[in-house]
Amino acid sequence: MKQTIEAKDANKSMQDNRVIGATVMSKFNSFLKHHKLQMFAVSGVAMAMLVVSLPSLTTSAYAKDSSLSAAQQQEVRAIIKDALINDPDLMREAIIAWQAREQEGANTAMQASLATHHQAMYETKSDPWKGAATPEIEMVYFTDFNCPYCKKIEPSLNQLIEEFPQLKIIVKMVPLQGEGSKMAVDFAQTVWLNEPEKYLKVKDMLMSSPRGLDAAAIAKVAKLTATERWVGNTDERVAKMVHDNVKLMNELGIGGTPSMIVADTVIPGLVPYEVLKEQLEAAIAAQDKTQKSS
Repeated sequence: MKQTIEAKDANKSMQDNRVIGATVMSKFNSFLKHHKLQMFAVSGVAMAMLVVSLPSLTTSAYAKDSSLSAAQQQEVRAIIKDALINDPDLMREAIIAWQAREQEGANTAMQASLATHHQAMYETKSDPWKGAATPEIEMVYFTDFNCPYCKKIEPSLNQLIEEFPQLKIIVKMVPLQGEGSKMAVDFAQTVWLNEPEKYLKVKDMLMSSPRGLDAAAIAKVAKLTATERWVGNTDERVAKMVHDNVKLMNELGIGGTPSMIVADTVIPGLVPYEVLKEQLEAAIAAQDKTQKSS
């Protein structure tokens, strides 16, 4: 009889623990959904995962909507504390799992955004470009003339064009580095619209400037490239083009320059040539595979 009573008590305790664990997880999920926290989310999700990882707390059918009582909260804390003391790796595993889910969600959102904005990225007729006139593969490149990292990545992009003659790089200029950047973009975009054959020389000379561009530096480039007529004479179409570039950048979640996009992959920041080449080769291989299977 005593053993039967103890067994019933044990079963009741296990059932109560299931209710508590499932309720905690439900409330954590609701909390994280309504509060887009990061650091707190790590500990919150980790705690929830720790609770449900215990054998006695795995049944979600017992989840309740009511708030936890003070006694239940104390019991949850005791369970989590005991789990952490006995197996500290649980926290590490929970954080890793949370990070993986966050990254997966971010990647999914990015892929959706790239698909939505495909036309704006690749089919804007007013965008300058360099490389293949009839390309087999394309890259989008966000750049700022006053960005020091853009200046450093330019040789790698030129090397890509040499090594992959089927590549076209679409240049989207954005003035993120002050008034000098704006003047340079206005000037270069105007040259592209009116004398496109002079654009690449203008662009390369602006990029080669070792210091921040200003009116004097831009005037010097204009004189050397015979494009002086466009200094301070910005084409009326440029404002919208530049606005659209910045808007596209923001909508894609790209935070700075240089940033490159190849197929469905965003390559942010200054990266080694090998990284650019590897991503481009992967995109070409994927494209070839798709074409063969269709």
